[in-house]
Amino acid sequence: MVEFGDEEVSNAERIASSADRRREAWGATLDDMTALADEYEEEGWETVRIAAGSTGTFGPGDLEGDEETFGIAYVVPGDKAEEVSELFEQSSFPEYEVYRAENDGLVYMVTALLAPDIETAVFVAGAWEQRTALNCATTAIERGQMFSYLQKLDGTVVGVVEHDDPDKFFPNLDAIRRYAPNVDDESEDGDAAADEDDDTDA
Repeated sequence: MVEFGDEEVSNAERIASSADRRREAWGATLDDMTALADEYEEEGWETVRIAAGSTGTFGPGDLEGDEETFGIAYVVPGDKAEEVSELFEQSSFPEYEVYRAENDGLVYMVTALLAPDIETAVFVAGAWEQRTALNCATTAIERGQMFSYLQKLDGTVVGVVEHDDPDKFFPNLDAIRRYAPNVDDESEDGDAAADEDDDTDA
């Protein structure tokens, strides 16, 4: 029989508090997307607003059978997928802006994908975990490019955008490293291996 004392209650309260903060952060992200889209509409642009059903980062080797692809993938709701696919047939959405905030290990982000040639802006709101982003982030920084993938729930890609400034997505790589699992262990293993090499050389 498990006894629930003050410590357990405290843990439950912390979990509930975290969930509340995340709901508030997500709500604020959606509010930001609405405000940004409204501004573009006032200037005569057509807008599409997408609250991603799921968002995740991935790096080379994270996808089975794919050793090169990396970026952030957003699941587009079914009622928006066809519209987005048609828009990407008309433009490559060459311009973009990124608005982000961090809370409890999550990054809440609105990406504005801009197509001045057709005066259309696609706003995508999503949230992703920093602890799983290291592979994607380090690859993006090293290569100087980043990708956003808009896809259906079944994985069908309806739009891809290449970005030339990964720092907009990952302004603080050290923060992501702190959340990444086993990074310290790997570092210590590397140091130990280096010490063994030094001993051998001696």
